[in-house]
Amino acid sequence: MDLCSQSQRGALREASRKQASPRRWSRVNGWSWPLHTFQAVAWITLFILAFANFGIFVPLLPPDWNLVIYGVTGGLFCFHCVVHLLAISIDPAETNVRLKNYSEPVPTFDPSKHTHVIENQYCHLCEVTVNKKAKHCRACNKCVSDFDHHCKWLNNCVGGRNYRYFFCSLVSASASLLCLITILLYVFIQYSVNPEVLRSHPLYEDVSKDTWLLFLPLFPVKTKTLVVLGIGVFVLLLSALSLLLLGHLLIFHLFLMFKKLSTYEYVTQNLHQKTPEVPAGRKELSFKISMPQRAAQGGPAAAEVSGSVSHHRHVPGELPAAGESRGAREGSQAAPGMRTENAWDCLFD
Repeated sequence: MDLCSQSQRGALREASRKQASPRRWSRVNGWSWPLHTFQAVAWITLFILAFANFGIFVPLLPPDWNLVIYGVTGGLFCFHCVVHLLAISIDPAETNVRLKNYSEPVPTFDPSKHTHVIENQYCHLCEVTVNKKAKHCRACNKCVSDFDHHCKWLNNCVGGRNYRYFFCSLVSASASLLCLITILLYVFIQYSVNPEVLRSHPLYEDVSKDTWLLFLPLFPVKTKTLVVLGIGVFVLLLSALSLLLLGHLLIFHLFLMFKKLSTYEYVTQNLHQKTPEVPAGRKELSFKISMPQRAAQGGPAAAEVSGSVSHHRHVPGELPAAGESRGAREGSQAAPGMRTENAWDCLFD
């Protein structure tokens, strides 16, 4: 009788009851309540940069360039808004999950009845059959088809149904930021060389040299040079920081596409490689416990119970590798052919 193994399983299940507190309702898409702070930050940043680009800095360019720059940056902005909205609005859930009624509450996971949320391609929370690459996201509380990760900036899961729109939003946002940074650098360089080139609009003929006009040509607003330079520095820093974050994420997903991996598969493979391997002939610590018995039972005065403790190191909070079950970490082996995974699979940006 493996007393230590039973005690460890009991402790893990008790901890799961205390820590696993899933939402009672599934979220449909990125507009479902609650909204995330990162989602608001993304939209506010988008409109600040668009406002500065179209209202302040593009009108400072030479007349021959204006229409071209308006067309390029305007096209990128519109394309980004469309794919960004699609990535947020599309429900990435499994087909069988989408056929269910989202107004019905999702049952709470009971680790005393099931070892894993998804077993044999059946989700015990969604109560439907799912495909092999589906994962149950704890943030959305539903199974996502071809799960990649949960994106806080979209407030939605990224899966097979909306991954292409997520990737297009990364490309279009990075291209837009590159255009804006190029425009800002040109404005700063031209201001230090010959500011009059930036004052080519006819309305500048009636203002002094230290006065600049914003929001040309529809709503001209007079302001001082320091205000324009201050706005330019702020927008340049914000654009550079945004491009650094988005560019890093874009390169990472290009790498994943080259490797033909999802974000979830990449993370779990790295965790599996970092997990120390257990030698095949690992030693076991044996011990004996004496348990007194009542003489009225007619048995011996004491009975000896043997137990063993496996020398296997468990890393708290560690996600299992792909295909590895919790039973394997506790010294037991999952049934052949059973697909097992961590109780709450959710990766974030």
